[in-house]
Amino acid sequence: MTTYEKDPDPRAHRTHLSAAGLRARGWSAGMIRRLLGEPDLRRANPFSRTAPPTRLYSVERVEAAERSAEFRAVSAVAARRSAAVQEAASRRRREVLARIAAGKPPESSQAYPDLAQECERRSGERESGPGNSGAVPSSAPDDRKVVRRSPQEST
Repeated sequence: MTTYEKDPDPRAHRTHLSAAGLRARGWSAGMIRRLLGEPDLRRANPFSRTAPPTRLYSVERVEAAERSAEFRAVSAVAARRSAAVQEAASRRRREVLARIAAGKPPESSQAYPDLAQECERRSGERESGPGNSGAVPSSAPDDRKVVRRSPQEST
């Protein structure tokens, strides 16, 4: 008989859940702090000895909290907030893509005009070449050039 046949679902016998397990069930860090408080157990982190201990919460206590009216209220607020954040992000993305398609500069250049001018100035320097942005051309050698010799040349 294999292990699978003996115990078809090893999670069925869990007595405690970690914070990651709670997040998988829809809990946020704030909800954990507010509704559960201190963990029931602290165990050494199984992945790294130097990491903080793993916080474990009793399954019975978690399920009792999930049945409470306070959990339903906090969960509904978190769901609305999450949906609003996702909608705002997708709206900003659509606006940026529309501005790009229209050939307009990004909004950041309008919000920070000094930054936009600096970017334009630097792009002009790149087009004209290093050291050529002033009225007098630079006669100093370009220090960024590196002369590399093959091993045969050095001997």
